[in-house]
Amino acid sequence: MKKIFFLSSLLFASFLFVNSCANDQAPKKEAIKKDSAASCSNSTIMDPNTPKPMALMMRSMAANADSIKAKILRGEKLDSLQFPFLRFYLVEPTDKNVLEPAFFEHAKVFQKAYYEVFKHPTEQKKYYNLYIGKCVACHQNYCSGPLKRINKMPINE
Repeated sequence: MKKIFFLSSLLFASFLFVNSCANDQAPKKEAIKKDSAASCSNSTIMDPNTPKPMALMMRSMAANADSIKAKILRGEKLDSLQFPFLRFYLVEPTDKNVLEPAFFEHAKVFQKAYYEVFKHPTEQKKYYNLYIGKCVACHQNYCSGPLKRINKMPINE
């Protein structure tokens, strides 16, 4: 009985969410946007395919990078517990051919750069930009699609 109630509640909540999104946006065929938001905003990705786990993790990492950047610009202290490192290299990629030694080397260098941002509270801008640079370096070799967005992420001083 509890399972039926839970499932029907989940279905009802999903229905309400979908309807609220439909009401918030005018129907547009050209509404394919390239931003990773799971809301009804105009920047929602309309992906015709089911994204693979690595793509979803990359979108979460981009959102985290945006939040980290905002905190740095406000002069707030970063907390590594608030932004845990996502081990994206352990999940299924969109293209399995990327799973080669060079990819994992990029991931290792990226992970180190990520942690450096939190280790240097007085030089967060510098280390944040180095961390974003590691994203660029990898994406130049694998999956260049997000480069346009990634190139907007560094903090310009």
